[in-house]
Amino acid sequence: MSPPIGKDSKSCSKMGFNHLQLGPMLCPAKFLSEFNKDLAEKRIQARSLKVTASLWPAYLYPGDSPGKDFDPEDIIEGLLRGYLLECVSVILPLIIVCNFLSC
Repeated sequence: MSPPIGKDSKSCSKMGFNHLQLGPMLCPAKFLSEFNKDLAEKRIQARSLKVTASLWPAYLYPGDSPGKDFDPEDIIEGLLRGYLLECVSVILPLIIVCNFLSC
């Protein structure tokens, strides 16, 4: 992750939607093409674009970059098949089992 996010970071100005790598992942998939052109990013920062729970973030969809394979005509297609979720679904059970066995 570049720039890194550390516990000692006192400023939130480079986190969330403002972070170079996290911003596109958090952006609603439906606005991702605008976000990549800085249009949606500016609207989100200006609070004229409200990000709600009904707007699925790009990291939930597959693609070389998060949300790249998003289809606005069929928002269910590919939902919950993003790279990050697939990694978590494989790694998290292993962590749980390892913690259980070490008790």
